[in-house]
Amino acid sequence: MKEQDRDHIDPGMTDDSDSAYLGIDEATVKLDFGELFSHEFTNIRPYYSSPHGPVEIYTANRYGKRYILKGLKRQYRTDPIYTMSLAKEFEIGIQLDHPNIRRTIGLENIDGLGRVIVLEYVDGCTLDTLLTSSALTISSGRAIAAQIADALGYIHSKQVYHRDLKPTNILVAHNGNVVKIIDFNLSDREDFVILKNPSGTRHYMAPELLSQNIKPSAVADIYSFGVVAGELAQATGDEALAQAVRKCTNDRPDLRPQSVAYIKLPSTRMSVADMLSRLLSSRLLTYILIFILAALAAAIIIMLTKHS
Repeated sequence: MKEQDRDHIDPGMTDDSDSAYLGIDEATVKLDFGELFSHEFTNIRPYYSSPHGPVEIYTANRYGKRYILKGLKRQYRTDPIYTMSLAKEFEIGIQLDHPNIRRTIGLENIDGLGRVIVLEYVDGCTLDTLLTSSALTISSGRAIAAQIADALGYIHSKQVYHRDLKPTNILVAHNGNVVKIIDFNLSDREDFVILKNPSGTRHYMAPELLSQNIKPSAVADIYSFGVVAGELAQATGDEALAQAVRKCTNDRPDLRPQSVAYIKLPSTRMSVADMLSRLLSSRLLTYILIFILAALAAAIIIMLTKHS
């Protein structure tokens, strides 16, 4: 083939020399890339279905990458309230771009699923799973609290209120303990007119939200953060973290920090005082003391035996 004809190759008439020029061999030409180049979602599998609510969640693949698809159960897909709620969740999520918030990617219609929000897939577990395990340390607990606080401050800077911050809505990635706040289903902004009724999970809800005509607010989210961080402190025996977030759970909104920026969390690096406090309150110290006393007792017995 002449050099001047190289830019006018007919894909249906390439020969061996053309393939070599294009950098592909015979095996590559015969390779069926199939789903890799398809825009369609494949391998769609159920992931979660709300026991009493309208939400259902699936995992799916596209371009070899895994995603979360969040939509409505079939019986709710034509209900205007729930479809508006799904649209609101998408509109809030798509404007949030923070490393500690799960990314919202798009809103699409999928055959058999209806309209769904396409979300980042996070390979990890929810914080409530970690709280009941022995995997957390003071350092990792503080790091998780700091990431939650940073994300919450960012959310509030966008005039958004999460309204349902709790351990099951906080993912911790297996790779590096990176936090991802999820589920903006109950989130709100001043310019939305739906779901203004009190919502959330009772244990993590600020007390004032149970009153009538109380709007969602940053200090209500801060109360929820205080409860979550308090559970982290309890799980790790971190009194410094517990003390730092104690004001967040004050029953009076005006006595809480009015912004996340006013919450002074302890450093993720443990000080000497922290380590001594941890040691003095741990079983390890008890075992060390028992060992020392046993060793002293044995030494005394040996000395008395030699002198008798």
